[in-house]
Amino acid sequence: MSGTPTSPPPVALDHVSVWYGAERALSNVSLTVGGGEVMAVIGPSGCGKSTLLRVINRLVERTPGVRVAGRLTVGSEDVLGRAMSLEALRRRVGMVFQQPNPFPFSIYDNVAYGLKIHGERDAARLRARVQTALREAGLWDEVRGKLGRPARALSGGQQQRLCIARALAVEGPAAAALHRPGSGRGARGPFDG
Repeated sequence: MSGTPTSPPPVALDHVSVWYGAERALSNVSLTVGGGEVMAVIGPSGCGKSTLLRVINRLVERTPGVRVAGRLTVGSEDVLGRAMSLEALRRRVGMVFQQPNPFPFSIYDNVAYGLKIHGERDAARLRARVQTALREAGLWDEVRGKLGRPARALSGGQQQRLCIARALAVEGPAAAALHRPGSGRGARGPFDG
């Protein structure tokens, strides 16, 4: 061994449990997803897959009566300890839902949104990040030359990929939580081999 310390994994859950009132939705979940790794959570309806994703982005706390126990870190930062602000967390962990939710903006402004709210104002950098994110999401070839059009005019599959591009556009995300990213998607996309 070289003795060089390894970087902490982007996402680690340690004995995470979630209750909705008295109903336990997750029970002592421990897992680690390292940098650059892809993990799929597969299971029957109602087993807690969506709750798991919502915990990682702290969306679950918006639900009345919810209680979360355990430890969740993104990098070395404690997410559940509330030391990390929601803004900082959402900068590091993108969330894309099963039902596409484009903002009522243009295609370009949807992808640039996260960058702009985090202070990016340089037009050249914005254009470059938007194009890169659209390429990474497998949508660039379909929308190039149409970036000013309304995002909601895209097909369902294109809207899904647009939302993925929006999550990828913010530089340096540690993780992207994708809830059924292939649903409603056309034959081409970022997950095709």
